[in-house]
Amino acid sequence: MKNPFVRWFVLILGALVAVALIAAGGLAYLVSRLDVRAEVERAVENATGRDLTIAGDVGVSFWPVLGLRATNASLANVPGGRAPALAAMDEINIGVELRPLLNREVVVRQLVLQHPRIALEVDAQGQRNWILAPRTAAPPASSRPNPNPTSPPGARNAFSLRELTTTDGEFSYYDARRGAGWVIADADLKTALTSLDTPLHVDGSVRYGDKPIRLAIDVASPRALIAGRATNLRLHVASELLEADFEGGTTATQGELQGLVTARGPNLRQLAGWAGAPLQSGGLLEAFSLSGRLALSQGQYDFSNASFTLDRLAGRGDFTLSQLRGKPYLSGRLELFDFDLNPYLPGQAAAAAATTAAAPDASAAPAPTTQIAVVAAPARAIDVQQAPSAAPIDFSGLRAINADLELTTHAMLVQRMRIDHALISLVVNDGYLASTLHNVSLYGGSATGRMEVDAREPVARMTQTINLQGVDAARFLADAVNFANIEGRAEVDLNLREQGRTQSELINAADGAVHIEVVSGALHGVDLGGVARTIRNALRGELIAPQARTPFNGFSATFAVADGVLASDNLSFNTPDLRIPGLAVIDLTQRRLDMRVAPRSSHGGIVIPFAARGPWSQIGYTSDISDRALHEVQARVAQVKAAARAQAAPH
Repeated sequence: MKNPFVRWFVLILGALVAVALIAAGGLAYLVSRLDVRAEVERAVENATGRDLTIAGDVGVSFWPVLGLRATNASLANVPGGRAPALAAMDEINIGVELRPLLNREVVVRQLVLQHPRIALEVDAQGQRNWILAPRTAAPPASSRPNPNPTSPPGARNAFSLRELTTTDGEFSYYDARRGAGWVIADADLKTALTSLDTPLHVDGSVRYGDKPIRLAIDVASPRALIAGRATNLRLHVASELLEADFEGGTTATQGELQGLVTARGPNLRQLAGWAGAPLQSGGLLEAFSLSGRLALSQGQYDFSNASFTLDRLAGRGDFTLSQLRGKPYLSGRLELFDFDLNPYLPGQAAAAAATTAAAPDASAAPAPTTQIAVVAAPARAIDVQQAPSAAPIDFSGLRAINADLELTTHAMLVQRMRIDHALISLVVNDGYLASTLHNVSLYGGSATGRMEVDAREPVARMTQTINLQGVDAARFLADAVNFANIEGRAEVDLNLREQGRTQSELINAADGAVHIEVVSGALHGVDLGGVARTIRNALRGELIAPQARTPFNGFSATFAVADGVLASDNLSFNTPDLRIPGLAVIDLTQRRLDMRVAPRSSHGGIVIPFAARGPWSQIGYTSDISDRALHEVQARVAQVKAAARAQAAPH
């Protein structure tokens, strides 16, 4: 060989091979002289307090480590445990130091576990099976001879791992108190452990369900972790659906975590399904992020000082996430910044809506915004200009989650209505929703009240008891029911009950009462004073054009509601020149008005009682000097009021 580098390389390689062969031969010789199986079983039993059984062969391992190999080994579970063993392994490869073997000591430096199955369990009394108690008491010296009297005391407990590797592992967890658990597989993990009192780092990957997860774990004190005492912990998780970091403390005996957490992912709905708590099918509940302080105990996640984003919604608060009757249960206090509620309401198509600024990262508290841009207009609960929909309303979202929340909201869109600020108590319980409005600011006024939706049966039931004070009547009625012909400051009392599967059924079954008062306003589309003075002009359309209006000092009416029909016999308009009492029937199901008024002039002028009757798209005005319309409308009002009383009576 003319090249000296090649010659030296061959010589060094040959020397290494020779040393390896000599070491392997020496190891095989030493193993043949020792009862290695008993030594390994005794060492593990002393360290863990559990019986180790090696049912397979024990011999020399040349790969993946130079040392010992044992097959079909298992570590005993607690008495009465669900699984036959706490840990079972197809094969254990133990890299040992050669010199201690001369003194009949097994000092492990490297450990490779092939297909380990670790079964973690919590029994009905809350006892954990992974709490190990080393056997520290040694039998009296007289009970057995010491094969190595020169060995220092405790030599058999020498423990140091430069590397611990698991290949194709499986970890399972089962909690008998909840009858639930999980399994992760394909666990390929690597760590080093020089002492139970020095920090431990674990790195690798596992598979949960059908998705791989990258893991990085740092434990400050492995001894404290095993003994069930508190220790510091850092955790990083990265997968297709979740990236999360945790830094804080843990108590393994209780399964507890306390510390700071950040998490983000592309789709919360998919994440919930992957985690074993699927949500009802539908859109939204996609991109999310979360940061805050986490306290995890017994399957309950307590978040404090947390900031979060979901879809285009952002907020902060203190809340708890747990399980209730097999469903996610959310409770606590939340503050929500400007958002559109419509995509989350039953029966509403997913409307693209957002704040003017992009949704902020949850790592910093987002700043409130003041505008909401609506791209797709949602449907109204009642639209007086259109026939009600016969499409079934999907209430399944109310059965997907349980909640008990105190909500503080900034600007919010509900159907077409904009709420500037609200304090709301919200309870969702297996398809039943109760919402109490404590303080709501909207349309220059305020609202209080309560709304309930009971979707536990196929036919949903709703109740609304709401009081509105000082709202802008034109803007409110336009957004609420698509009727903008009354302007002024309004007070409205709603007490309604509905039931049905569709918007049409809900309107047709509406019962209850509505009271409205409007001050210093106007009625657009008709000049009632002009009609009262000359019904002929009204018939020519001169007083019922879009530009016609009736200014009034005050308007009020109390309506009984039965089967989607509103009826009032105390209708009152007070204009500068007239007092206009009357009675009216508003049929939401037929979209028809029947009204009869009897104006009274404060200046002694001649006025004519008249009726306004017909479909909303073609109302006709006629005089009613003969009181024919009066009697017909009176009879209809009486009928509706009787039906409303019957519906309100206890059954």
